[in-house]
Amino acid sequence: MKPPLSDLLPVLSKPILRLPRLTGPALVMGSAPNFRLPYGHDAGWALITVNASQILAETFGLAAPDMALMRRGILVGQGEQDFYKRDLLKGRQAKHLIVPIWPDVEDKLKAGCRTFDYRYETLQALTRWQLANIVWRLSGKFHVSRGWHRNISTGAFAVMLARFAGFAPVVVSGFSLSQAGHGYDSRNAFRYHADEDADLLRRVARRGEPIYAEDRDFARESGLPLWQGQTP
Repeated sequence: MKPPLSDLLPVLSKPILRLPRLTGPALVMGSAPNFRLPYGHDAGWALITVNASQILAETFGLAAPDMALMRRGILVGQGEQDFYKRDLLKGRQAKHLIVPIWPDVEDKLKAGCRTFDYRYETLQALTRWQLANIVWRLSGKFHVSRGWHRNISTGAFAVMLARFAGFAPVVVSGFSLSQAGHGYDSRNAFRYHADEDADLLRRVARRGEPIYAEDRDFARESGLPLWQGQTP
C-alpha cells in the first residue's frame, strides 16, 4: 500500500521560489473594504497584493507590488469576473507574479498576461503539491484539495507565501472572514473560503509565526495577534 501524501510531505524537497532572498517587513494587502496602512509602514516595507488588490494599493500611493498573487482565472479564464479583473489590471505590473495553482506550462500564463498588458520581472506558477508543501511548512496542516470550494483562498496563501519567502514581520490588512465586498468596487462580492482560512490562520498563530493582523476585527476572527509595531 502506498503511504498517504500527508506522510510524504516531510520528506519532499522544499519548494524553490524564483525570487531573490527576501527579508524585512511585508504588507500583505487584501481587497476587503477595511484596508488601512499598518502602524510604522514606510517605503522600506515590501508590498504583496492579492488578485486585484493592487488597484486599491494605488489609491494609497503605493508602488507596484513586490509580489502579486493572482488566481489563474484572471490570466486565462473566461468568466465574467475574469474579464472584469483583467480590465481593472490592464497595463499594470508587479516585480514578481505568482500563480497558484497551475498544472500546465507557464507559457500559457505569459500569453494571458499579454492580452491585458500585465508586466512582471518574473512569473512563477506553483502546482498544488508545492502549495501544499508551503502550507504544511508554515502551519503543520496537510492541505491538498481538488475542489476549489474546499481550498484556502488566494489571500490566505499569500500570507503563507510571504512568510515562507523570508519576510518578517508579515502584517495583513484588507482581510475579513465576515465582511463581503471589495474596497475597489461596490459589487459586494461573496467571500468564499472563510472557514478554511480561519482554521489555517489560527494554526499559524499558535505556532508563533511573526504574522499579524492590522485591525482588531480580523485579529479576533483569525486568531492572529494584533499588529502594534512588534519586532520579529
